[in-house]
Amino acid sequence: MRYIKLYFTCIKRSIITRLEYKRDTFISIFNFFVTNVASILSIWMIMESIPSLNGWTMVEMGFLYGFSMLPVALDHIFTDDLWSVAFFKVQSGEMDRMFTKPVPVLFLVIAETFQLEGLGELAVGVVMLSVCGSMLSVSWSFGAVFLLIMATLFGALMITSFKIIFAALAFKFKRSGQLLQINYNFISYTRYPLKIYPTIIRGLLTFVFPFALIISYPVEVTLFATYSPYVIAAVIVAVSCALFALSLCVWHILERKYESTGS
Repeated sequence: MRYIKLYFTCIKRSIITRLEYKRDTFISIFNFFVTNVASILSIWMIMESIPSLNGWTMVEMGFLYGFSMLPVALDHIFTDDLWSVAFFKVQSGEMDRMFTKPVPVLFLVIAETFQLEGLGELAVGVVMLSVCGSMLSVSWSFGAVFLLIMATLFGALMITSFKIIFAALAFKFKRSGQLLQINYNFISYTRYPLKIYPTIIRGLLTFVFPFALIISYPVEVTLFATYSPYVIAAVIVAVSCALFALSLCVWHILERKYESTGS
């Protein structure tokens, strides 16, 4: 209960701090909104030239893209400060402050920042999912809805787990932002049908960086009923929890190697 109370106190402070500069906050949220709309338009222009992509129509692609934004947006809202750890906080010595607090360092990193910009990303994803779903006459069965909810929540947990692992490498190497960015880029591949990629890419997205498991497969199940939604949901939960446990182990091992840069 102490940590829950402390977490919400930190979130409240983060929001109040951001809202001190309302115009800057609005511009940031609008910027993320425009960026995602531009990405959607680029897909639309591609699909205008190609009637279908491996059998996928423009509306089905929109459904896939909209859903892919949901777990990414949740991760962005709640754990965005891990990017700062990977890129500059260790190298600049800013992490010294967190190591002097009587609470776990990872807790502070996650609790210190609540990214309002992610709300714009989340809104675009929900709108696209709703609009494209109605155009496709998606059968919103209990299994499909359950799978999409679990994939969104545990998908965000999976994305965060990889961010924790790659951010923790900064304790050893001072900077790990480029490695984190490379890992994060794999998510963008799942915004297109998995079958358009060669076998090696499909293998990477399913077994090494299993972002297809939380994005591609749930959408295929919802649109085409290719697998049992409950089996896919169970696999997503198991893999995400295992990765999260691994990420915590990696973080705690590597944070012991932290040395102040003295800058």
